[in-house]
Amino acid sequence: MSTNPHDRVLSVQTVKASALDKIQELLSQGERKAAYRYALDERLWAHAMIIASSIDKEAWKEVVNEFIRSELNSQSVADATGPGRRDTMPPGTGREPLKVAYSLYSGQGAASSTCMVKMLRVSYSLIVPCKQYKR
Repeated sequence: MSTNPHDRVLSVQTVKASALDKIQELLSQGERKAAYRYALDERLWAHAMIIASSIDKEAWKEVVNEFIRSELNSQSVADATGPGRRDTMPPGTGREPLKVAYSLYSGQGAASSTCMVKMLRVSYSLIVPCKQYKR
């Protein structure tokens, strides 16, 4: 357990037996695409990634993109007041390098580099006031 007082829970996942039953049923019927899409809809990232990796590169990229969009774009914080509720922090909270790395790992190449360049421009403009930045 972390002793850092600034550490906070960013995500909590609950897996229901019925969701696993549905994935199992779809897979037993040979419906891998339906199974990974169902897992994706239910935010069962590990299940979606494993199944998608057996389909094709596009399915894998889709799962990684959804994971990045859901888990890293808005730094969600689990709200202790109830299941499924989340507080959201403003975008750009320091996870951009992780987003780029995951995008590169999923084979998105140039799109990831473009994201990093945009992020660097925004970061630089926040550090250097506009008056000093203009030439």
